[in-house]
Amino acid sequence: MNLRYITCSDPREHNSIKSIIDLAKMPHAEIAVQCHPSKMSPNMPRNVWFEDLLKEVIQLPRINLALHINSEWANDMCVNGNIPYPLSAWFKVENKREKPVIQRVQLNMPKETADNINIKYVAKIIHLYDDKEFIFQYNDKTKAAIEKLHDAGIKFSLLFDASGGNGIAPKSWEKPIYEAHPMGYSGGMSPENVIGNLRQIDKIVPNDYPIWIDAEGKLKSNDLFDEKPKFDVDLARAYITRANMWTKEKQR
Repeated sequence: MNLRYITCSDPREHNSIKSIIDLAKMPHAEIAVQCHPSKMSPNMPRNVWFEDLLKEVIQLPRINLALHINSEWANDMCVNGNIPYPLSAWFKVENKREKPVIQRVQLNMPKETADNINIKYVAKIIHLYDDKEFIFQYNDKTKAAIEKLHDAGIKFSLLFDASGGNGIAPKSWEKPIYEAHPMGYSGGMSPENVIGNLRQIDKIVPNDYPIWIDAEGKLKSNDLFDEKPKFDVDLARAYITRANMWTKEKQR
């Protein structure tokens, strides 16, 4: 298998922009920012932080930056066919080479959204932004919706995440659902277990099949002032470093 991205999810406004950019410069690294209206609406701290991040990224060569869209915004896109502001503005941002800064967009559908997905609206959005890779989580709650997207001949990628974003490792990793659709793997990924997980995934994935891995919960930590765990750049760096160690191991 070919490891395309090592995705680090959910950096936030407490992280310095420089530290996130330094992380993004590591081989295969991708930074994925979680987007939902309760935190990312205009003028909110995370919105302001992300706008500042974009101002830095557009000055640089290619940085792998993704948006993971949740809750009401995911529903607006998948059911109503609307692209909320500020997402519509961010989708248009380009760097100095006139390439899109946001290259990948993951639509995290809750069960109600998946049950009511409007395939025509989704197809229209994906066609409109054909410079982006659109990703959908694959689990028991979204499986039927994903089958509809596939049957409609829509171009998309999948993230195998049996726990639906809860950071729980699956009992076993799933082989690619559809041969023509790239797939990523998530669920309990951590700096400590990423090499072992990649070895297991490699056993079930064809040699030339493109994959990525995605970690979130195990990249967070507490300090004395934190009420909740927050994205830890040092943990993310260790996760990326060890995943790249597997890549070197694979090439031997």
